[in-house]
Amino acid sequence: NDLIFSSDSLQVVIDKNPVKVRFVYHGDTLLKEARGYFHRSDNSGLQFEMSPNEHFYGLGERAVNNLRGKRFELFNQAHYGYETGAPNLNFSIPMLLSSRKYLLFFDNHEKGYADIGKARKNQLEFGAIGGLMKYVFIAGYNYPDLYQSYGELTGTQPLPPRWALGNLQSRMAYRTQKEADSIVRLMHLKHFPIDALILDFYWFGDSIKGTMGRLAWYKPNWPHPKQMIAKFRKEGVKTILITEPYILDTLKNFYIADSLGILATDSLGKTYINKEFYFGHGALIDIFKPKARQWFWEQYQKQIKIGVAGWWGDLGEPESHPFDEYCVNGSAWQIHNVYAFYWEKMLFDNYRKYYPQTRLFDLNRAGYAGSQRLSVFPWSGDVSRSWGGLQAQLPVMINMSLSGMPFIHADAGGFAQGVKNDTLYTRWLQFACFSPILRPHGSGIPSEPVFFDTTTQRIVRYFMNERYRLLPYLYTTVWKAHKDGTPIIRPLFFGFPKDSTSYSVMNEYLWGSDFLVAPILHEKVQQRRLYLPEGLWHSWWDNRKYEGGRWITVPVKLQTIPVFVKAGAFIPMVKAVESTDNYSSKDLTIRFYPAPEGKSSEGQMYEDDGKTFGAYKKGQYELLRFQNVSGKTFLFSRTGKQYDGMPVQRNVRFEIMTGKMPVKAEFTIMESGEKYKIRHVRHKRTLAPVMRTLAPVMRTLAPVMRTLAPVMRTLAPVEHDTEWYYDKDKKCIVINFVWRGKSVEIRMN
Repeated sequence: NDLIFSSDSLQVVIDKNPVKVRFVYHGDTLLKEARGYFHRSDNSGLQFEMSPNEHFYGLGERAVNNLRGKRFELFNQAHYGYETGAPNLNFSIPMLLSSRKYLLFFDNHEKGYADIGKARKNQLEFGAIGGLMKYVFIAGYNYPDLYQSYGELTGTQPLPPRWALGNLQSRMAYRTQKEADSIVRLMHLKHFPIDALILDFYWFGDSIKGTMGRLAWYKPNWPHPKQMIAKFRKEGVKTILITEPYILDTLKNFYIADSLGILATDSLGKTYINKEFYFGHGALIDIFKPKARQWFWEQYQKQIKIGVAGWWGDLGEPESHPFDEYCVNGSAWQIHNVYAFYWEKMLFDNYRKYYPQTRLFDLNRAGYAGSQRLSVFPWSGDVSRSWGGLQAQLPVMINMSLSGMPFIHADAGGFAQGVKNDTLYTRWLQFACFSPILRPHGSGIPSEPVFFDTTTQRIVRYFMNERYRLLPYLYTTVWKAHKDGTPIIRPLFFGFPKDSTSYSVMNEYLWGSDFLVAPILHEKVQQRRLYLPEGLWHSWWDNRKYEGGRWITVPVKLQTIPVFVKAGAFIPMVKAVESTDNYSSKDLTIRFYPAPEGKSSEGQMYEDDGKTFGAYKKGQYELLRFQNVSGKTFLFSRTGKQYDGMPVQRNVRFEIMTGKMPVKAEFTIMESGEKYKIRHVRHKRTLAPVMRTLAPVMRTLAPVMRTLAPVMRTLAPVEHDTEWYYDKDKKCIVINFVWRGKSVEIRMN
């Protein structure tokens, strides 16, 4: 007498008495309700049975490695100075990923909780104070399938502006126009890449307290903001401003907002003045009112018109939200978790209306399921400047990534408390350069690398440049997140689901599909024990090979962190630049890490103009495809249409990371039906020693080179001779050729 609803792969079976639901995927019962729906005096919810060895991940921001056996609040909350183990942070998403390859989304945004086997060992319970008790179950053959389906349900992240993947320099806080200008100048002088400068609350006042809600430049300290923004923009640096959804009652904007009726109220409809708010007595904008969204947007638009390129939304949990405060959509506890979502939606919708070609950058601390489709770039809140704070970032990033938020990242270097520590800063920045977003930020201590010792500067500069070199790889990974909902940061099991050990490893991660990163999370580390999943792996730094499926211990120096590349991977790279304004893939390095003999593999590289919203759906892109056929034949092909700035042809340096000199080799190339032998030239060494000698001279010429860059880009490309040689320094075969966009085949005989 059960009710059964079936698709090709999934059965939903409903027991009638008592009413309970179970989900059967290809004959395997993945999930079933235990008690099903329940109602108590203080909450309602749903209970499910858990399998004994089942692992769970997600729920938004949780600095917890293993969610099972714990109870978590579903209520966005700021946690100043947190470290590893913090269970409840700024961004709650009521969604879980199971190691049994299903997603469970509890579609209820009111104040709630998730009990994952704490109250009852093998029972999962979602509950909330009210609202509809509904959930979505998603099953799939593999983890990417699950996130593609979740993306279809809640949306995927639009492509970001390319500059958002560069170095976004921030601090709490730059106090004056003069100071901001000096920071940009010093970053350039010391040759650190910088793509944006982020201005904290001093842009609208001279004090932390008493100024929130002005939303206008404080002219005594910022006399010429429009000219400053234009100057920065000319130098490749974009300006990002902070905003908050509170208006203090001593400001002119409060009286305007109060008269418009756009502020949160008490139960009687009177504007609610929060006297416990840290920054001063103030009121919360009722973001659920159309009139409030329109007024708030007008404040943003004033700054967009003078050149502001992106936004930082802070305190949107909302940070201070008394239970007896009301918005038009309900009480604080009813609407708290979606407040930031509606704020984010206001910005996104207005950008689509007024600036339809522009990609929005919205750095926000809170949100809800679906915030990713609104171009939100979440960060992990006010983390402690400590080793415990750094350690917390891996579970936070993994859980948030598996909650559908691909651009989760941290205040690189740590935000709260602590003292200046060059080693901690170095390790954090090394980790951040292999994160979705690179954004040094902190309070009390300068967060810019230029204020640390020369050793730290040298190491951080190298890692930042490495990130810029890898922009084609990262941008392609970001495109896959946009297209398929695939996370940028992934736990090991995401790529290696049959490797049982990988499910318990949370202190390393996959960066895209091909890199494995094992950050250094403790002081005075001389070696790092880490797990390599099944297969062959190459060290990114020295090309040493390691067999996977086992734990290994590698020596560690301050200069690097363990980074590995999966055998069979194609890694596209470009020359490092000091701003993505100068980005070009006209000179392209494609590095191939050979797979075990006889195995084929492929890679991709996505390119567009880096700025136009919807470029992929409009067909304004190109997709480069690289194929390895049994280790002897390499195919290069291209699809896509024209876009602004697309190279007519590319000078390609194809590196085959053999690790040893070939005893005897011969290469042929075929293009447009013409086949010829590739010329072999004598063994070459890299110019690295020479370039190190010339570095001081090159640094002095940098301002001139930046000025000449636009002119240089217009010059006709210099064609490389088609040649091959063995690079003794990198221990790889190098094949130089000009790729004119047609299919190319290179064969090793």
